[in-house]
Amino acid sequence: MNVAVVNPFDPLPGEGFRPGRYGALCRALAARGHRVRWYSSSFWHEFKRRRDEAAVRQAAAEAGFEVTLVASPGYARNTSLGRLRDHAALTRRMRRLWRGGTDRPGVIVVSLPPPSLGAAAADWAERTGARLVVDVQDLWPETFRRFWPRPLRRLNGAVFAGVARDVRRACRRADAVTGVARGYVEHVRPHLRAGTPTEVLPLGVDLEAFDSGVRPPEAFGLNKPEGQRWLFLGGAIRSHIDVTGVAEMMAELARRGRRDVKLVVAAAEETTGPLRAEIERLALKDVRLLGYRPYDQFASVAAAADVGLCPLRAEAMVFLPNRVFDYFAAGLPVLSSLPGELAELLAAHDAGLTVAPGDPADWADAAERLLAAGSPARTDHRQRRGEWVRQLDRRRLAQTFARMIESA
Repeated sequence: MNVAVVNPFDPLPGEGFRPGRYGALCRALAARGHRVRWYSSSFWHEFKRRRDEAAVRQAAAEAGFEVTLVASPGYARNTSLGRLRDHAALTRRMRRLWRGGTDRPGVIVVSLPPPSLGAAAADWAERTGARLVVDVQDLWPETFRRFWPRPLRRLNGAVFAGVARDVRRACRRADAVTGVARGYVEHVRPHLRAGTPTEVLPLGVDLEAFDSGVRPPEAFGLNKPEGQRWLFLGGAIRSHIDVTGVAEMMAELARRGRRDVKLVVAAAEETTGPLRAEIERLALKDVRLLGYRPYDQFASVAAAADVGLCPLRAEAMVFLPNRVFDYFAAGLPVLSSLPGELAELLAAHDAGLTVAPGDPADWADAAERLLAAGSPARTDHRQRRGEWVRQLDRRRLAQTFARMIESA
């Protein structure tokens, strides 16, 4: 079967990253005997720079599939008009490529966002007779609402009506729909044709990559003194992270005399400005900002930590955050401020606690309960990890995704 995969955001082969959702999927499809071509952007979303096209193509060929990079202008910030202009240009160029090219896939797999590419893929499927699988990873334009000044939020629907139309176009044409969380699938369900199969396939975590990267933190110059407890916040500090809640929790722990508790943050420095401001405002001492760390060091810090923090604002409409799967791989109990799907998952597996936003004492209480339930002695993270986490292994999920595509 000839499969076209359309996603401009995920890391590509040859970029030094472990395979993400689509890298794992393309490898799984190729291993199952399918011809796979991944359509992506020449602009690297993660680091805001141009991709090394020769390295990407060579590494993809070694992995058993092809990559086509389409030029786009790029953008400096994720939340910007520049990003919308980039996606519009990328969509126009992909449309021209698909109209004039010879690629005739049997199945097209497209991610939402960006919705414009979803609509373009739907048109391509309509023209060629291909089956269309839509994979929902975020809710555009609904999630844009939080960036407006509160009095103007009602304008979001009108301003981004075209984005919403693109979502409906892709979903109406879909022969199957997947989503990285139940909330995403349920949100688009009203747009689907009757009987359209759906499946929730979380982002998950590559357990083999995580486990193979773990070393004692001393191996890269990071010491954890005996008796010190780490609250770990891993991943970029985006606008939906409640940095005020985290900082005020640390201030409350300090007031309680918990000098043994340290906040350890592994996030790219350019994203930590708001957290730094809160640290300065509250004169926090027990915080260590590690900056960006390669994945083996990230995994090692997580495995050496005691609690994973997931302080997201519910208005961001992120139901199962990517960072939480690394926490699960590390065997960490999770302190989360997200209601709904993640709270249910934590409760079902006794894997952490969910706190209400805006109450530092409640957050500190939960942190202390989770710390008390664990042991300060270092143990192998695989021994702490629940057997249920294997269900979230990215390679296993990729096989499920591949079978769904075949059934389409």
